[in-house]
Order: sequence, then structure tokens, then C-alpha cells
Amino acid sequence: MSEPQTTEKRTPRTGSLIVPPSKNEAPRKRRKRSSADAPPRARLRAYFALIVLVILIFSPLLNSDVLWSDYDSVERSPFQSMESWQQAWTLDSIRQNDPITITSYFLEQTIPLPAPAVHRGINILLHIFAAILLLKNLETLKFPAAFSAALIFALHPATIQTLFWAGYRSEIVGLIFILSALFFDSRNRNARDYTATILLTVIACLIHPAAFSIPLILALVILNQERHIHVQSFNRVLPLLCLCLFLAVWINSGGGSTETAEALSTTDRLNHAGQNMAHFSRQALVPINSALFHRFDTGANYQIGAQMSLLPFLLFVPFFILIAFNIRKAWSRAILLGLCAYLLLIAFGTSQDGQFIDGKLAHEDHYLYVALPMILALVITALGRLIYNMGVAGKSLWVMACSLLLFIEIAITGSFAYSIAEPARMWTAMSERWPNAWQPQAALIDHIEEFEDPLFTNSQLITMLETILDKRPDLIDKRKQLARIFVAEGQRTNALREYKRILRETHPDNEFLEEAARFLDKTGLSWDATKTRERKTKTQEHL
Repeated sequence: MSEPQTTEKRTPRTGSLIVPPSKNEAPRKRRKRSSADAPPRARLRAYFALIVLVILIFSPLLNSDVLWSDYDSVERSPFQSMESWQQAWTLDSIRQNDPITITSYFLEQTIPLPAPAVHRGINILLHIFAAILLLKNLETLKFPAAFSAALIFALHPATIQTLFWAGYRSEIVGLIFILSALFFDSRNRNARDYTATILLTVIACLIHPAAFSIPLILALVILNQERHIHVQSFNRVLPLLCLCLFLAVWINSGGGSTETAEALSTTDRLNHAGQNMAHFSRQALVPINSALFHRFDTGANYQIGAQMSLLPFLLFVPFFILIAFNIRKAWSRAILLGLCAYLLLIAFGTSQDGQFIDGKLAHEDHYLYVALPMILALVITALGRLIYNMGVAGKSLWVMACSLLLFIEIAITGSFAYSIAEPARMWTAMSERWPNAWQPQAALIDHIEEFEDPLFTNSQLITMLETILDKRPDLIDKRKQLARIFVAEGQRTNALREYKRILRETHPDNEFLEEAARFLDKTGLSWDATKTRERKTKTQEHL
């Protein structure tokens, strides 16, 4: 048989040959189709929607006037004990603290606007930037449903403690630098990107301890991007790994505080880590329990033994087994990246013990903030890939499911933000959740007195004040307030008891001495009133 001949045609104008496609061109067409099937990138209107939704949902937080509360006995930031921003940039401070965030606290005080609104406004803007960086990272890695994952993170209710309670901005700044370093290395276009990765990694390590995992996460990114793995592919990670190890040694040589870690045994530490992991994973995936501080259940099952305390970590083992059997597949490497990135970034948070405002053990969601984007991106992009593979029907199903999820999330986040925007509601909810703590009740009473808010009757205020004074009898201002309410209620015997105790145990100022003397006159104790005024006279002569 004769071989088939290739037909040739000439164009009428140039006479060039038009040759039918050869077999060698087939791969090129396949590559073109695979590129077209890549997830679409978010458009400008998507970024606009993200920014507007975040501002609308979190805007109630700007109405609160609570900032660096006097009733918070825990130092949330070294800023509270510093007098100037220069102290944040000493060598010892850089080793132990985040100088960038501390400096921002000093700078925001120079803005001629209400300090609480400025503080939280900056936090919200930084949070928006972090969500956009997450979106850019997911798009660079060509993950599906990237915008949905970024939007769900941006509106997640577990972010509210970080945005609202003063002292946690380092979590937001740390996440920004971590995501920035990951973005430039994932893009890896030229030497500038690699230089930016090194610089951002150094800054991130000085801001947040979780940043020391950046080299390991970048190695997983390379594993996810490369179809055929070669040892040379990881060469760019080795300098970063050495740099992070050097920074870790340098920072730890600064003699950071380890009192809390030394006070707990190994078993207790594992129990606490297990409870933290269970709490953080639950808050990330099912955030229905909204609170600024969560109670730490000391009687939980994780305290049965060291083995039980590892149970929340062991729940991830089946996923790693599945990955091991499918490591050559792209979806398996993507799951490995998301899962390991979450565990690496959450490791620091699980090793820390949160504290309520009275100093007692508590779960704090701000330890979850840095790792939250990774677990959300893992779940949302995986679900997005599964549903999108169903074709046109899958895309419609994804739009409906994602819309429903966002509606539920917006409802939870919006109601939580509204509930803490008004100090009276916030302190009331905190008092109910922590009935044995006197600080929320004292702060609530101060708010009622300052703004003359008729939230409670005098009888209710008396009960609250007596409860506080049983725990803290040294709070003289609260005892004075209790005496005045007794007078207003006509309970002269109780009021007399409080006035006499204050006069007996303290050295009140002239104004209160006159107030007490007038009350004693009304009760017929003229001699006591005269003695009280004599104390006032002696005080004046002494002054």
C-alpha cells in the first residue's frame, strides 16, 4: 500500500503552505485545554464585595468604647508596660516581642479620633488585607473556590476576639507576613521574589513564633506544584530553613519567660494541648459557640491520661494514611499541603494557655487566627473541587451551598459583633458565662454608673455589689457605691454599717467625710458626725 500523501494548498495572496495539523501538535492543544480549565481568578468586583462585606459585618465593633480595660488583670501586650515606642526596638524586646505591632499601638494614639474606634478600625483593615493575601495565594496555587475560601475566612466569627479585644494585633500582622512570604515563594518568578521571600520570612519570625514553619510549608508547596519531584526542587528552601533555625536559636537565647511551661507537668501540658486542639478545630469548622473567652473544662475526657490527650491529634491520622496511598495524585498533595500547614501553624497556639480577664485558664480564639485560613482553605477548596467535577449541575449546587454557608456565617458573626458592641451587653454576657469572676460585674456596674443606664434595679445592684465585695473587700469605691444605694433604698441600717466600715478601715477624702457626716446627722448620731467632721478638719490642717 502506498503511504497517504499530505495535501498542500496555497493561499491566494502569499502563496504560503497551509499544512494540516500534525500529530506533534496534539499535546499543545491538550495543554491549552488544561490551562483553560484552571480556576478563574477573582475580578475587581469580587475584591470590592469582600471589602464591603467585612466592613459592614464588623462595623458594630467600632461603637464600643472598651479598650485596654482596667479590669483585665492579664497583660495582653508589652505595650501596656512601655512608656515609648523606642523601648520596643531594644535588642531584648525584639527577641521577646513584636516591635512592629507595639509601635503601631503608639502611633494610633497620635490620631485625633476616639482611640477604641481607631484601634479596631486598623485591625479590620489589616484583616481585610490578610484575606486578600489568602486569596492571592490560593489563586497562585490554582486551587478551586479560592474566593469562597477567602471570603469565609474574612467573615469567620472566630476572628472577632482578635479584632476586638486589645492586644492581639500581632496575630493579624504575623499572618500578613506569613502569607506574603508564601505568596512570593509560590510565585517564584525571579530573584526579586526569592529576595522578598527571605526578607518577609525574617520579619515574620520576629513577629510570630508560628512563622518558623514557613520553610516546611514552602517545601509542601513545591511538592504540590511539581509533577516529578527532584531533590534539586527543594534547594531554595534550604537557606530559609537555616535562617529560621538561626533566628530560633538567637531568639531563645534572649531568656524568654517560661514560668507557665515549667509550672505544668508533661501530662498536664499534653492535656491542655489536646483540649486546645479540640476547641480550635471545633471553632474553625463549627463556630456556633461565640464568646470572647471560652471556659476551659478541667474535667474533660482528655485528662484521663496522656494517651487521651493526644486523641484530637490522632483524628488527623486517617487523612495522612489516605494521602500516603495517593501521594502521586494532585488532589492528595493538595490535601497534604493544607493539612500540614494547619497543623504547623496551630502548633504554637495549642501549646499556649489562654487566660480570662481574672487570670484563670481559658480558651482564646486569637491563638487560632494564624492557622484558621489554612483549615478553611483546605475544606472549602476540597469541597469546591468535588462539586465542580460534577459539571454544570455541580456548579449550580456549589453556588447554592456556598451562598447558604455564607448566609449562616454572616448571621452568626453579625449577631456576635452586635452583642459585644455595646459594653453593657458585653459585660452582662461575660458575667453570665463566668459567674465566679468579679471583674465583669464590676465593669458592668461602672458602665451603668457612668452612663446612668437603668439596666438593673437597685436591689439587683445591691446583690451584685455584695457579691463583688465578698471576693474583693478592698474595693472601697464599690463599698461607697453600695452605701449610697442603701441610702437611696431607705436601708439605713445597712448603709450605716457600710459607712462605719469605710470610716474605720480607710482614710477617705474630705468630700466623703462630709457625705458620711451628713448621713450620721440624719440617723441621729450627732456625736459620730462631729467626730467625722473633726477628721475632716485635721485632714485639712495636715494638708
